[in-house]
Amino acid sequence: MSKGSVVIIGGGVAGIATALPLAQAGFEVALYEKRPLLGGRASSYIDAQTGERLDECQHGTMRCCTYLTHLLETLGVQDQIEYFDTLAFLDGEGKYSEIKGCGLPAPLHTSFSFLTFKSLGLRDKIGVANAMIAILRAGNRPEHHQITIAEWFRRTKQTPRSIQRFWRPILVSACNEELERTSCAYAFKIFREGFLCHPHAFHFGVPKVPLGSLYTEPTLKYLEERGGKVFPRTIVERAEVEGKRVTGIVLQDGTRVTADHYVSALQYDLLLKVLPTSVTEGVPYFENLKQMELAPLAGIHLWFDRPIECPPALALLDRETEWIFNKTKNWNLPKGAGTYLSMVISASHRFAKTPKEELVRIVLEDVHSALPASREAKVVRSQVVRWPKATLVPAPGLEALRPDQRSPLTNLFVAGEWTNTGWPSTMESAVRSGYRAAEGVLEAAGEPRSLAIAELPVTGLARLLLRR
Repeated sequence: MSKGSVVIIGGGVAGIATALPLAQAGFEVALYEKRPLLGGRASSYIDAQTGERLDECQHGTMRCCTYLTHLLETLGVQDQIEYFDTLAFLDGEGKYSEIKGCGLPAPLHTSFSFLTFKSLGLRDKIGVANAMIAILRAGNRPEHHQITIAEWFRRTKQTPRSIQRFWRPILVSACNEELERTSCAYAFKIFREGFLCHPHAFHFGVPKVPLGSLYTEPTLKYLEERGGKVFPRTIVERAEVEGKRVTGIVLQDGTRVTADHYVSALQYDLLLKVLPTSVTEGVPYFENLKQMELAPLAGIHLWFDRPIECPPALALLDRETEWIFNKTKNWNLPKGAGTYLSMVISASHRFAKTPKEELVRIVLEDVHSALPASREAKVVRSQVVRWPKATLVPAPGLEALRPDQRSPLTNLFVAGEWTNTGWPSTMESAVRSGYRAAEGVLEAAGEPRSLAIAELPVTGLARLLLRR
């Protein structure tokens, strides 16, 4: 027996995370997505030249992302993520370093590799170690949301080299914004959850298949088996509202769709366009959204005519390019046919108007510098993918603006990594928002239940140092 009908607008990770538990609970779920593949910004596009699925931009996960792990397990694709217990770094001087576990309890579990980290000097390392202890002991105080992590680094006297070669590479990759625009609280969150509280939390997971394949077919199968429907290539033009309730949505072709409950899993600027201005203007819940900002992300794909040795994932220091992912290894592509590398530039504000050819040239120089063998190879194809509005700028004061998943409209719930989840704008945040939106629907339908997923436990010495 159906528990009611739910329309979900947006088939990204947040929309999928909302749909699955509601379909499992017996709701009639209809998921609308404007693109042909699911996953949103963590998705793939269809290459016009080859028909292949190519990732918009490389995305990864970590063991600390327990909600995302649960979602992938629900979809039956957790085995399509390969986890690495070693993070590889290469600086501009050609020094190669690794962060890996050593068997000691948290937060000392990576200490041996950190002591031998070639890109940092002794003074740098002492400063970082002191800062790590301070982060564990800092607690979650309101003032951490009001200053940037750059300011905190200045106060704790972090060296310029430790900032450039340790703190910045990790935080800009995780938060997609520069340190001068990143709240101290979100930076603390990344290091506490990802590096300090559990010895396996930092393990880095890379998909073994295109992101579109990771989410699209598994979600279709899951929902269809439970009576749900997915409508790709379908644009929702507007929502109709009467009083405090949504009464229907209108598709671009004029079709009107109704349901008992509605969930927007759109980016917040698109949500404001879908809702009538008479509903949003002057309402703090919606007005706050207008004060939030989005940061860009760039992905550059290069195909070479011969094999090039490269780790599955390599973090670059002292360069414009932050990461090189060896897709040939990640996807287990045929050897000897060439090499496919995917590069990432986070917080890519400075390249917003850079022509594609120039951006490829800049990235190729970084690749040549990091992988000398690539100089002998020929680039046979290249692609540049830019997301001008990729993730939420994690600026000081942001937490007060992020909305709850329950909107002022009684039957409209909101999901998205930009909503209030306590996490920066990541896939983990997207899943958490979706589960919370689903909890809102369940409660509205008279069947309240928790969809909370257990966090990795705080272990070792971290339990003594951590101040909640």
